Amino acid sequence: MQKKIIALAVAAMASGAAFAQSNVTVYGIADMGYNYSSSSEAAVKVKSRSGVDSGLQSGSRLGFKGTEDLGNGLKALFTYEMGLNVDQGTSAQGGRTFGRQAFVGLTGDFGTVLAGRVYTPQFGLVFKVDPFAAGTVGDVSYGRGVYTMATGRLVGVPGEIRLDNVVAYVTPTFGGFNVIAAYTKEGIGDEERTDKGVKNADHTVWAINPNFTYGNLFVGANYHKVDRDDLDAQSKVWDLGATYDFGVAKLHALYGQAKDSVGAQNNKDKKWMVGASAPIGKFTVLASYSRLKSEGNVAALDGDKVSKWSLGSTYALSKRTNLYAAYAKMSTNDNAEGQFGVGGTGGAVDAGMYQTGFNFGLRHQF
Repeated sequence: MQKKIIALAVAAMASGAAFAQSNVTVYGIADMGYNYSSSSEAAVKVKSRSGVDSGLQSGSRLGFKGTEDLGNGLKALFTYEMGLNVDQGTSAQGGRTFGRQAFVGLTGDFGTVLAGRVYTPQFGLVFKVDPFAAGTVGDVSYGRGVYTMATGRLVGVPGEIRLDNVVAYVTPTFGGFNVIAAYTKEGIGDEERTDKGVKNADHTVWAINPNFTYGNLFVGANYHKVDRDDLDAQSKVWDLGATYDFGVAKLHALYGQAKDSVGAQNNKDKKWMVGASAPIGKFTVLASYSRLKSEGNVAALDGDKVSKWSLGSTYALSKRTNLYAAYAKMSTNDNAEGQFGVGGTGGAVDAGMYQTGFNFGLRHQF
């Protein structure tokens, strides 16, 4: 159970492969599909986009991970995971060699300690609670989605689901309860030097993520704080998510707030999602509805209202290969027009242009 929570909440190892014992495991995902997005907003000049893209349901990747038994219950572990644009044969995450994950750690009866580039605990929670598992246009946070992660929209770098230079601790699981804590002095790039009398530009992040599983019930929470002293900027984010599996269907719910301040400016996003997933033979039907509302003293953000509904399905060809299809539609008020979207090319800069999206494709895990 401990390793499962590490995979979902800290490393988010969507490949589903287990940690190897005293050797190295090669794993990955190859995901390709058709991606269509369109817009009806008068202010948007780009009406639609159509293309064959990589990583629509799950980011295509190639990874290496392993452990070494050090004796007395202590093990060393590592993961190197690169993102791939299969449609172009290039590296994802801005061309980073191992942009998805890169960390080393120790695990034992005391829990697990990791250091490196990892997924945020918040992403681990959203990944577990979102019916679409943070994939396809149905993803609650896809592109410039309703459930913007990492920071609020005022402090900048919204949507970051991975952080650099992280030290994280995962407790052992007691009675279904587990806690993940993480810290980084600079979550985006390398740490800045510290000069006397000069405020630091690092994005300092503190995060804590308790999780509880009992039978068919899962409940998780997240709180993290982002500070940047040179801008007198701070973002405080908290989330609460839960799922309950009735067998014939699973219910999903997520609620969160992101409160930002940059000097005298402030903004608060309140957001929530409800959804369901239901297995029907080899099919799994997915659905969700999400909303966001903002308030603060920044005219461009105050009064933003956004809603999105998503419908999709997967079809299992085998344990490791499946087909998928998803459709999503987003609605905004005039104040939020052009800021949100169902996604362009997997979260590209044009993501805010589109209000409807459709995906279908093939995913193979190895």
